Amino acid sequence: MEKISELVWLYIKRRPFLKEIIREKMVNHSALARKISLEAFGTKKHENAIKMALVRMGSKLREKGEDLEGRILTVLKGSSITIRNKVAVVIASRELEGAKYLSYVESKSGITYILENSEFSKVQRSRSVVRTEPNLNLITIHSPPALEDTPGVIAHILDALAVEGINVVEFVSCYTDTMLIIRQADTARAFQMLSELMD
Repeated sequence: MEKISELVWLYIKRRPFLKEIIREKMVNHSALARKISLEAFGTKKHENAIKMALVRMGSKLREKGEDLEGRILTVLKGSSITIRNKVAVVIASRELEGAKYLSYVESKSGITYILENSEFSKVQRSRSVVRTEPNLNLITIHSPPALEDTPGVIAHILDALAVEGINVVEFVSCYTDTMLIIRQADTARAFQMLSELMD
């Protein structure tokens, strides 16, 4: 029985969408157990044991999910937002000189700078610039230190924005500050939605 439970957990773990529908009780346990039994064993012989494992898993996921969701909401309630308008994103193949930047991130494929529009003109003609996008807004979410130990906070924020059709142009995280670069047209909706998450 232990092996079947482990097999079911691995099967669900590799399919995150199933994890969510099991947690939310939106699945036909018998049908899913039949599918897993046929795929894993080539027979329906283990269907009942798999169904029981799915039911137990659903209970455990709900317990963990409620606890985690509560922790996420506590972090969000302790957070605040600031907005800075007229910022630009500059992606360069190497380090840029002569401009003051608000933040930057370096990776193997290049360096992404976030700077004020007023600094943008100093670097936009540089040969190392790969892509630019001026006239954006920077939303910074200032969270309590518990952010560092609470899985899913950033995913919760990004998912809420995605559901509203709001694209995050760039994303930077530094300790308890989460910086989201948003297009001006989306900023008011993003601010309202994030404010609601934090109430």
